[in-house]
Amino acid sequence: MRFLITPVLLAVLATGCTSEVTGSGTGADTTTTTTTTTAADPTTRQVETPTTTAGKATALDGVPPEQYESLPSQFCDRPFAGARGKPMLAVVVETPAGRLNCDQAAAVLVDYYTERREPMSGMPPVEIGPMSCNQAPEGIMPQVVCADEDNVIYSMWPQT
Repeated sequence: MRFLITPVLLAVLATGCTSEVTGSGTGADTTTTTTTTTAADPTTRQVETPTTTAGKATALDGVPPEQYESLPSQFCDRPFAGARGKPMLAVVVETPAGRLNCDQAAAVLVDYYTERREPMSGMPPVEIGPMSCNQAPEGIMPQVVCADEDNVIYSMWPQT
C-alpha cells in the first residue's frame, strides 16, 4: 500500500499550487420530463421535476457518518471557506465506484456552504447536482456529508 501512495503523493506535489477552490462541482441540474394525458383533458402536458438522490441508495448505505473517519479516505490539504466562512478541508472516502478528486469534492462543499453558511442540524438535505448533502451529528469529525450512488465526501475542520 505504501508504494501506491508514494506516486500519488509525488503527482500531487508535482502539480504545484493552483488558485483557490470555488463552487460548482457539477455541470447542471438533472431534470426529468413527464408527459401526461388524461381522458378529461386530452391535451398533453410536460412537467419538469428535479431528480435528486433523496430516497436512493448511496455509496455507503448502512454505514453511519461516525464511522466514515475510520474508512480509507483521501484527506485533501487545500482549505476552502466553509461554515461561518472559516477554513475547512474536504475528505474523499474511497468507495468502489467513487471518481471525485479533492478539487471536485471541495467545489461541491463550497456550493453547500454558500447555501448554508451556518451549521444547522435537522434540516432537509441540500441537493448539489447528483449529491445530497447535510450536516452530520455533532461530536464527530465529519461536519457535512455529501453522497450519491458512487461517491461520499465530507468536510472537516483542519486538525492541529
